[in-house]
Amino acid sequence: MDCLEFRRLLGTDPRIAGAAAREHLESCPRCRDAYARAHAFEGRLSQALAVPVPEGLADRVLLNQLTGERQRRATGFRYGWIALAAAASLALAIGLVQRQRASAASIPDLVVAHVNGEEKPMLALRTPVASGEVKDAFTNRGVHLASVPEGVSYVAECPVGKYPTVHMVMPRDDQPVSVLYFPNYRVAAAQDFTRGTQHGREVRVADGTLVMLAENTAEFDALEHTWRNALEGPAQTAAGSR
Repeated sequence: MDCLEFRRLLGTDPRIAGAAAREHLESCPRCRDAYARAHAFEGRLSQALAVPVPEGLADRVLLNQLTGERQRRATGFRYGWIALAAAASLALAIGLVQRQRASAASIPDLVVAHVNGEEKPMLALRTPVASGEVKDAFTNRGVHLASVPEGVSYVAECPVGKYPTVHMVMPRDDQPVSVLYFPNYRVAAAQDFTRGTQHGREVRVADGTLVMLAENTAEFDALEHTWRNALEGPAQTAAGSR
């Protein structure tokens, strides 16, 4: 598959599920960048449209419409529209409550949902991206890297819930670790967490929060140290460890 075929496929199906497309994605930095941009847009679009519909809402709206129609026949057209407006206001209020609940979700829950959603195919990538791509992603989020860790196979500027992040995948002994950095958001306290078969850690690093997610925690200590060096510099990391 060449770049033209890949871009055509990306325009019709951003998930890129075929083996040939995956092979091209790993070998072509420009198409990988195009994929990351398209995927980030799809993520923002999905978030904008992800307003859960309460169970039974359609039935309640139809019931209100029927009630309004009966009232219109009995008391005039005007009162029927008042009932419909009330039903619409109720549906809007329910949607706003659902959005508020979604925005209050914890960072671990948001990360798990993001990594296991449309971003899940990125866990299979193994070819390292250029260090400049990693540095540019952080720069675009307003973050300076003192150094760029090696072994990043995927990087994208992803919205996770209401938070802008830099999302990366770092393969370790065939066990991919998802690494996400939340600039300008500092978690109250470091913690390890478990969601199903996946384990995670969130910890303050520099002016933000670093979150790691994987099937096991074997690489977490080393990766935390690596990203502290990258985000805070070796001097600050050494001082903080004393």
